[in-house]
Amino acid sequence: MTDRNKAFTLFELMVVVMIIGIVYALVLGRFNPKEHIKIVQLDSLRDILTQKHKEGQRLDLVLYDKCTKAALFINNAYQEKMDINLKPSLFQGIKVYKSDPFGHERKITFTPVIIGEKLKPVCFHFTVYPNGSASNYIVSQNERYYVFPPYFEDVNVTDSMEEALARYTHEKEKRITSYE
Repeated sequence: MTDRNKAFTLFELMVVVMIIGIVYALVLGRFNPKEHIKIVQLDSLRDILTQKHKEGQRLDLVLYDKCTKAALFINNAYQEKMDINLKPSLFQGIKVYKSDPFGHERKITFTPVIIGEKLKPVCFHFTVYPNGSASNYIVSQNERYYVFPPYFEDVNVTDSMEEALARYTHEKEKRITSYE
């Protein structure tokens, strides 16, 4: 046998490359990257927005029209396309509170926003500030209470407003003592 018989022909190499291409296309066709994106819910909202946040940027997520629609603002500029998987229907029936100086819940109402040259009523507004801190609230939905701390702690989920207020007040006390 000569050296010429040991090599692949150009035709054989093209067939192998074509087979690899077909297999690759079949595998990629079944892979949908949107299936693997985490759906934004109340307990994951802060984490997902913090991941999208860039230093020096202000992110505002606004739910409006009775929490049926969502908008994202970056540095107060409306974004036509949101690159987060948000389903406003998961935010139906929410109520947002803060604690007053006496430790009682105080319901928050949000200011309307302008979207598409129209003033829209807002049912929820969450902000990640340029320094990385975020809105801090108590959000109730379906007899669950979500305590959003202002800094980098996880969202606390409780079954009672009393426990949520205690955690919210504890977070405020931690901030006050850390500055002294």
